[in-house]
Amino acid sequence: MTKWQLEKLTGVFLLLVSVGSHAVEINAAAIMEKIYQTPRVEDQVSTLNFSFHKPEAQTRRAGYTMVWKDVKGKGEYDNKAIFFTEFPIARKGIAYLGWLHPIGSDKKNDEWIYLPELGMTRRIIPRDNSEGNEEDEFAASLLTHEHLEPRPPQLDDHRLLEEKLMNGRAHYLIESKPASHGHGGHGGHHNHGGDAPAKRISWVDKVAMRINRIQFFDGHDKMQLDMNIEWREEGDYWLWSRVEAIEPETRTKTVLEITDIRINAGINERMFHKRNLDKGSVRFR
Repeated sequence: MTKWQLEKLTGVFLLLVSVGSHAVEINAAAIMEKIYQTPRVEDQVSTLNFSFHKPEAQTRRAGYTMVWKDVKGKGEYDNKAIFFTEFPIARKGIAYLGWLHPIGSDKKNDEWIYLPELGMTRRIIPRDNSEGNEEDEFAASLLTHEHLEPRPPQLDDHRLLEEKLMNGRAHYLIESKPASHGHGGHGGHHNHGGDAPAKRISWVDKVAMRINRIQFFDGHDKMQLDMNIEWREEGDYWLWSRVEAIEPETRTKTVLEITDIRINAGINERMFHKRNLDKGSVRFR
């Protein structure tokens, strides 16, 4: 994600697998499309608690109130989000606003940050590199927009690798690589910068049809990130409750816990304006 854009998954392909003496056609493209088309909430207010872990270093923590809305392509934006910093206390009141284009768009996201010590809101200038930004509230996080945002299946080519058990449940392992046709071969990461994964392996629960794990690899088949997802049921929706991401080489870890969730409250899109960043999160609770 750029500073904070939250939240979901990937996919596309067709393969024959042998199960006993029978050939069963498994359409990986259809599986990933079904997951992507799962209805998402109209809007959401929630508490995000991050913890950042490094071997032999003190754990760092940060907390935010997130306000999010699906704007359904209006103005070519996919969603809009505000993040109010709740802790650490030294950074309380800092707020971030993002008007975010869909994954795969060549357009730059529109982003602003409110700095209470200056009493001002300023626009964040988009950057095309993976360097940290001192304005980036999430510089310590392993989780980025590419890891958390649902990825349109048509951006990728997919194939079913195998089936494995995880936590006692059967999962499809589906490999997804950026398609070489129609999208410039970059997998649709223009508007976010950084080193885009060369492939993903999604662990799809065969019964629930939810992705419980995603492994991200570079072009040398080296795992960049291992991300595990826990879910909770909220009415007619399944929402993330916990995401844990580990960088295998360094054993650095980011854990995101999502609580105090309120969905479909009818939040007006006009609330997602820079003039509201100094008002704090209380008006949304």
